[in-house]
Amino acid sequence: MKKLLLILIFIPYISYSQVIIKADLIQRTDSKKIIENSFDLSISSFINNNIVIGLTSKAAIADYIQEGFNPIQDSLLISHYHLFSRYYYNKRSFFELKVPTSSEVNGIFIFERVRVGGGYVFLSKDKFDFEISYDVLLSQNINGWNKGNLSIGISTDAFENFLLLFF
Repeated sequence: MKKLLLILIFIPYISYSQVIIKADLIQRTDSKKIIENSFDLSISSFINNNIVIGLTSKAAIADYIQEGFNPIQDSLLISHYHLFSRYYYNKRSFFELKVPTSSEVNGIFIFERVRVGGGYVFLSKDKFDFEISYDVLLSQNINGWNKGNLSIGISTDAFENFLLLFF
């Protein structure tokens, strides 16, 4: 994991691309149906004009389901992190694909927890952008739920704002 973070940080120096840091501050899941505070950080880098790859601290979770009993919502931790890729089809709108980095639960594979979604970036003048995104499981869980997740957060170009703070 540390090697991946180092790669994502040092590739922009070599390729002269942007590094984007994002923090999701508010989320609403379809299973709980309440708005919650969250603090999920992500770091990403453009690999061309429209494609971003990165790593996020958003945990992959699943329901504990046993035959004959009610499921316990979001009680199994599958992975602490997601790898993600974004495709920007214009400057503000994107399609997103998230894959857990590993599976810590026997019988649940990372490909069962792949999430797809989209979002919109509201550009600002102060170098911080406001983002809203929604994603769902690519394949339904055993109960037939797609477990949607609405996230609201802020993002910024890491190096541009770093220079503003210190120079």
